Amino acid sequence: MAGATGRFAGVLPIVLVILVVTLALTLYNRGHSWTFIGNSNEAGCLQRYSEEDRLLRSFLLRGTSESTSELDLESKRHIKELQERLNAQRILLNDLEKRNRYLMHQLQANERDLEHSPEAGIPLVSPDVVRTMNIRQKNEFELIPFISFTKDRLYQLEPGLTHRPEDAPKGDRKKEVQEVLDSAVKLLNEGSDETGFSIDHFVDGLMRTDSTMGTQYELFFKSPVDQEYRHLEIFRPFGSLQSVRKQVIFKQKEWMNIIIPLKGRLETFKQFLETFTETCIQNDQLIFLTIVYFGEEGLQDTQNVLNEKMMAHNFTDYKFIAKNEEFSRGQGLHAGAAAWNGGNVLMFFCDVDIYFDRYFINRCRMNAEPGRKVYYPIVFSLYNPEMVYRGKTIPPLSEQRVIGKNNGYWRDFGFGMTCIYRSDFLYMKGFDMNIVGWGLEDVKLFRKIVASNFEVVRAPDRGIFHLYHPKSCDLDLSHDQYIMCLGSKAVSEASPHQLGLLAFQHLEKEYTKYH
Repeated sequence: MAGATGRFAGVLPIVLVILVVTLALTLYNRGHSWTFIGNSNEAGCLQRYSEEDRLLRSFLLRGTSESTSELDLESKRHIKELQERLNAQRILLNDLEKRNRYLMHQLQANERDLEHSPEAGIPLVSPDVVRTMNIRQKNEFELIPFISFTKDRLYQLEPGLTHRPEDAPKGDRKKEVQEVLDSAVKLLNEGSDETGFSIDHFVDGLMRTDSTMGTQYELFFKSPVDQEYRHLEIFRPFGSLQSVRKQVIFKQKEWMNIIIPLKGRLETFKQFLETFTETCIQNDQLIFLTIVYFGEEGLQDTQNVLNEKMMAHNFTDYKFIAKNEEFSRGQGLHAGAAAWNGGNVLMFFCDVDIYFDRYFINRCRMNAEPGRKVYYPIVFSLYNPEMVYRGKTIPPLSEQRVIGKNNGYWRDFGFGMTCIYRSDFLYMKGFDMNIVGWGLEDVKLFRKIVASNFEVVRAPDRGIFHLYHPKSCDLDLSHDQYIMCLGSKAVSEASPHQLGLLAFQHLEKEYTKYH
């Protein structure tokens, strides 16, 4: 055994290099032509990999098999260390690949700038520069969410010292927003038959910063001429702004299929139909509603309420699907997607306790593109109104939808609300159909999409709210689902400040009672 261990320890460094070179060759074979323009250390690193590859191919031809059944604990420890070192090498190679792509794009942009007149405005840059930012994240922890903004408001996950989910831009952020909007207006009005754009025509903006590359901006303006939207992408590589793309989008003429899985909750469903009537039936003629109902209990009452509401407004673009099965959100959404027979369509995966306005519908259309983009809005979740308006008269629901730190929170852990094209959903093979009950199906789909070549637009959206409702967590849920349910319940009652006040008031009452 000692001899086997010695032989194994002797080949460990060579095995490590074999695995690293295999990984490097895999990266090379993706279609990247490596022309390194970084520093000499980076170039030398890849050169050493190449030289070691030649030696390792010769080594592999000689064969180096050892029976893994004979390995002792020390050898297994070496294997674990080897795996950790391999992971570190993988990270290094990914960083080198990313840096090489970025520097190549910068070199190309600089060459174009030499031919670009300073008076012509923002220089053009290849969309591949921004796409490099979008596709390199592989899970929900690496994805950089956008900040959504208007000309005088920011909506961000990390509000800073003020702890305000909605705030006015201040300091350098204010200057940044003003500069970007001024440049965008100039870009829209120059080199085009269209003129008359101003900051007043700015509708929505998204921005995010990659600390190694720069800041990406996506801007939407409404034309003063034809009322269509104009979309601009601008990139700041820690220097002057660069125009990525300018295009006309015709999203207002596109169908959207809103799909809702449902079981019971008749009163909540009635409330949702009021939202749907106000936002969709009265304001948008290209919305289709699909309800997928599980079980027999409440089935007929739900269908009757739906039919009566649709008939009252002469609305026929809806479908009711009954499934006599145990509730599964993923299966319900998948059934709704499969039932559509009108070709490719933008789908909005929704829940019955969600309120959204017509501006959200526009953003859903603008931020999703077939084969390219999926929109995951971050919903503002309202706290328990009994806690928010404690000691006061609770206002009607229409007045409760306020974005504030004591009114609710950005539900950044939720991935259920999704704007995705049907073709892209089917390409990603949809949800995990083995999940039953509440939770996890949306997280698994989100992770698949993030790890793919799709760009995920993840941003707080001021036009979509999760309405408070008492939450119970079924003990029959799987362990992971149950923990997720409890976590959601814990943060949805009230703000930490409100809960703290309530707790101390209770303690003071108890203290007074016994003293």
